[in-house]
Amino acid sequence: MPTLKRTQMYFPEDMLAELKLFAGAKKESISEVVREAVSSFLKQKNAQAKNWTSDPIWDMVGTANSEVSDGALNHDYYLYGKSK
Repeated sequence: MPTLKRTQMYFPEDMLAELKLFAGAKKESISEVVREAVSSFLKQKNAQAKNWTSDPIWDMVGTANSEVSDGALNHDYYLYGKSK
């Protein structure tokens, strides 16, 4: 197990009471329960962040056609009429 660092957290009373009951039923400390919950949360968030290719917006890539080939370079000209 990696080195643990002390931190302080604040919970609403009802949440803390429920957390104590849950930890007691599992025969674990509140710290262990919180670490497991945070670890699970971070894994889920990392999985979502890495799965950006499944975003439906990517289905649109390449579907539009335009005669403009320098839109990225001269976008102010095409959008606002500013000089190139």
